Amino acid sequence: MPIVWIRNLPGLSATGDANDGACTFRAAIETQIEIDYQLSQAGRGLKYSSDPTLLIKEPATTDNEIVKGVGNALVVSEKGDAKLLEIGGTASAAVIEYVRCLREYALESVHGNRASADRLTAAQSGRALELMNQGLIWLADNLRISYGEGALLQLARMILRASNVYRLKVMEQEIGALDPTARLSLKWPRWYPSTAEDRQRDAQTLATLIASGQISRETAVKSIADTYDIEDVPAELARISNSRKNVRKGV
Repeated sequence: MPIVWIRNLPGLSATGDANDGACTFRAAIETQIEIDYQLSQAGRGLKYSSDPTLLIKEPATTDNEIVKGVGNALVVSEKGDAKLLEIGGTASAAVIEYVRCLREYALESVHGNRASADRLTAAQSGRALELMNQGLIWLADNLRISYGEGALLQLARMILRASNVYRLKVMEQEIGALDPTARLSLKWPRWYPSTAEDRQRDAQTLATLIASGQISRETAVKSIADTYDIEDVPAELARISNSRKNVRKGV
């Protein structure tokens, strides 16, 4: 059975080897363990605050069992005292703030997204989202090299070679032999779709460039072909020309 061995992340590192590559989340593992430990200690502190320890100084002699609660009075001698060993909530708040810093550090170490959805007050443009998630996009770009250029293309080349040996079918339709020497490349879409404001700015920019004679109409259509799902640029230009002629004729 033909297989493709994929090595995670290009190149070697201190946490990887020549066979498997570097671990994507290795840098955040110890930080995550520290987060789990701190949260467990914060939980213990909250439980202690809910049930504090009772301290009695020189209690009066009584045969009754001491039961904690607001409905049970403690009788002590004249010089005696009774206190509840309570702790404040500042320690728990400090732990939560420390954990929040650890989380941001862990995300940064693995190129994760540190942005908080609570701080987004309005819809952002596609470019703004790319800048906000730049670290995550860098990681995904590296993974595209490993799993795209290093794996998907090899599988596609295997299919080309197999088509010359076996009868292949696509969607129940038999296809003929494919050229095994054909050049293949991967075409990745944009990370974030363009918003209406992005498309409006692009249209204004292209219209200005065409009017000033700096680019051709064909180049302008090619630049927006992916956004508007234009597969055949010459055919689209022909349709634009026909539409203009019909408008002039009043059709």
